[in-house]
Amino acid sequence: MVAKSELQFAGEFLIDECTIISTTGKPFDIRDIIEEVNIYENIYTSSVSGSILVKDTSNIVMNLPIVGQERLTLKILTPQEKPEPETTIDYTISPLMIYKVNLQESSGEGAQIVSLQFGSLEGLRNNTTKVSQSYSGQPSEIVEKILRDESYLRSKKVFYYEPTANNVKVVFPNIKPFRCIKHLTKISNSQSNNSSPSYLFYETTKGFHFRTFDSICRENPKFFFKENVGSQLNKEGVIDVRANLDTIVNFSIVSAKDTVKNIESGMLSSKLLTHDVYNKRLDLYKYDYLSNFDNDIHPDNGEATPIISEAIDPDTNKSLTENEDAKIFVSSTASGYSFSEGSNYPYQSDNKNQTLQRRNSRIQQFDKGMTLNVEINGQTFIQAGDKINLDIGASSGRTDDRLDDNVSGGYVVTHLRHTFTQSGQLKHKIIMRVAKDSKKGKKIPHEGIPSTYSDSNKSRSVNISAGYSAGDDYIVG
Repeated sequence: MVAKSELQFAGEFLIDECTIISTTGKPFDIRDIIEEVNIYENIYTSSVSGSILVKDTSNIVMNLPIVGQERLTLKILTPQEKPEPETTIDYTISPLMIYKVNLQESSGEGAQIVSLQFGSLEGLRNNTTKVSQSYSGQPSEIVEKILRDESYLRSKKVFYYEPTANNVKVVFPNIKPFRCIKHLTKISNSQSNNSSPSYLFYETTKGFHFRTFDSICRENPKFFFKENVGSQLNKEGVIDVRANLDTIVNFSIVSAKDTVKNIESGMLSSKLLTHDVYNKRLDLYKYDYLSNFDNDIHPDNGEATPIISEAIDPDTNKSLTENEDAKIFVSSTASGYSFSEGSNYPYQSDNKNQTLQRRNSRIQQFDKGMTLNVEINGQTFIQAGDKINLDIGASSGRTDDRLDDNVSGGYVVTHLRHTFTQSGQLKHKIIMRVAKDSKKGKKIPHEGIPSTYSDSNKSRSVNISAGYSAGDDYIVG
C-alpha cells in the first residue's frame, strides 16, 4: 500500500499491514475485518503489549487456527510525506506474537467478535530463557549484551542507551533476562547527567531504551500541546489539521498530594546504613529532597521549583525533609572488591550509597508528583519516554496569568495507549499519563505556620474506677 502524504483530519491513520502468520506458515490479512487496535507502552515495563479486536465471519480462530503461538506483522502510520522508522509503528521486520485469545463471542449474522492479545517476541523469550553467567564492565554495555545475545533475548531492534559511568561485576544465577537488566538499572550511574541513578529500561514501538529520567528531562520538548480551544483554523478559514494535532482533547489531574505517603516512601528523606564486611565498618548516608533538588534535571529545566514547601513545622521545628528516620535502608557491602586467587578486581559493588536513596526518591517524585491523564488526537510519532509541554489555562478569577504554572510546563510521558478505531468513525486517539517531579514558576511560600496555631490544650485524664457519666469533672493529670 502506498502511504498517503496528506493528512485529512486530526487522528487519521493508515493500517499499511496487519497479517497473522499461523504455526503452519499460512498468512492471513486481517486489515479489512479490524474493529480496533490498542498498543500499550509504559516506561516501567520491559516490553510493549496490545490487543486487536476483529469482526470475523470465517472463524479464523478455528480454521487458521489461532492457538496462541502466531506471529503478527503490523504497520500503522499517520499520513506523512516521508515515513521514517521514528514516525511510524512498524513490526514488519520484527513481528509481534499473538499469545492469547481474550474474547470470542457471537455478534449475529454468522459473525463473531474476536479479541487477540499480543506482545513483543522479547517478552516471550524472557519467559523461556535464563541468564546464568558473570559479566563485568559498564552496565549499559552489559544490558546490550543480554539484549543481543542469541541465547537470551536475540533482539534486533534499535537500542537507545545512555552511557553509564561506573564499572560493575555481577553474577546472574539462572535469572530471567529482564530481571537481570532491572538489577542493572538499580546500580547504574549516568556518565553525562550528574551521576543520576534514575535508570529505566523499557520498550516502545520505536525500540528499547536504557536511560535516566534526567536525560529525558534534559531534552527539548518533543511536542507542545495546548488546552482544547475548539477547531483551529488557518488563514483561509479552513480547519488546520496539523494545529489540531497539538490540541488537548481533555485532561484530568490524577495525583493527590499525600504528605504521609511521601514521607513513608522515602521520597522526601531517608537514611542508609551500610555494613562493610571487608573493612568491618558501619557507614551512614542521609538524603533529602530539597538539598538534592539542584542535582537532578527536571522537566521545566531552569524554571523548576520544588513541589513541597520549605516551611518549618512549629511543633517539631523541622522541615518535612528533616525526618530521615521515617525511611531507613540497611545494606551490606564489600568495599568493591572481588576476591580471587592472586589478585583483586576493583569495581563498584552494589553501589547503593550512590544509587539507592536518590533513585528511590526520583521514581517516587514522578509517581507521586504532578500526574495527569491526557487525551490527544493520535499520531504515530509520539512514544512513552518523550518529553512534552502542556499549556493549560489558569482557572482562577483571582489571577491575571494566562496559564496555570502549577499544571502547565514540561512533562514526561510515563504511560501511553494508542487506540486505532476502524468501526464507525475512523479515529486514532492517544490516552497518556504524564508526570513531573517539580512545578514551574515561583516557589511555594515557606514563611511557616504561626506558632499561635499550635495545640495548647493540657494533658488530662478521667478517673472511671467508681463509674463515670457525662458531665463529671475531669481529673487534671
